[in-house]
Amino acid sequence: MYVQPLEGSLTPNSLASPTGSAESEGALFRGGAVPAAGDGISRFAPPSNANASSAYGEGYGGSGSLQGVFGPLMGVLQQLMQVLQSLMGYGCGNGNGCGNGSGSANERFFQNASGSSDGDPHLSFNGQKWNNMSSQPNLLDSDSIAGGFRLSTQATQPNGKGVTWNQSATVALNNGATTITMNNDGAASITSYGRQVSIARGQTVQLGDGESATLDQNGTLVVAAQNSTGGRIDTTLNPQGKGVNVDVTAHDVDLGGALVNGPPSGSGPISGGPIVGPYPIGEPPPIIDPPPVGWPQPASE
Repeated sequence: MYVQPLEGSLTPNSLASPTGSAESEGALFRGGAVPAAGDGISRFAPPSNANASSAYGEGYGGSGSLQGVFGPLMGVLQQLMQVLQSLMGYGCGNGNGCGNGSGSANERFFQNASGSSDGDPHLSFNGQKWNNMSSQPNLLDSDSIAGGFRLSTQATQPNGKGVTWNQSATVALNNGATTITMNNDGAASITSYGRQVSIARGQTVQLGDGESATLDQNGTLVVAAQNSTGGRIDTTLNPQGKGVNVDVTAHDVDLGGALVNGPPSGSGPISGGPIVGPYPIGEPPPIIDPPPVGWPQPASE
């Protein structure tokens, strides 16, 4: 190694930084160009950011920054989050099951599920039951069926006691282009892409994409919808008395809607506990058994 000899006498300022040294040193540590010192001495400059990855980062994921150091760790954390989301029922979409698609934020994957809207009407889903006498524009929906699936009900006007029934029930497919409806008078109708499709008792109409409608001899309308991966939803619309009873079973699909959401706040189950309300007009609330012995008794007036 050759060191250029010192010219002139040694003074306290001989080792001092040249003018503008702070900026020069900053430029050196930033990997910038080395400013000319005017003394002809070749100085070492740290490698620039452009060369950092090849000079220092090959052992840390090919990056010379902290991102290269922690990149593998971030990947592990992302995989862990995906596993947790799958276990909690999120990340289920496109009919392939959890973890294989984005899905709808309001749907969850069910291997087996059943629900209904019967009578005046009583709603149920997987064993849980509650009352709701309103129309349900989204009783049940699924994005696992090509073009989507949506089941809705339209309630009758309440009678003198405030009781309603399902005046009609409709299954919408193919982004709403295909609708299958049953009215409480037993009239069934099918519309596909603006065209009326006739159906007679004992007949099955193929609607394409694994979807069909069958009108049984007893007047019950059954709508079947399935996807290419084995997911399936079967809906039975049966006019009974003043309303239409709706029963649905599903396998290996994402589901959302009023049935999946359960009873709204302020309504109570009709099984497994006392009814909280609201109550039909003109009917008193149900009698609730007195509290067990030992419970605090209400204060007497």
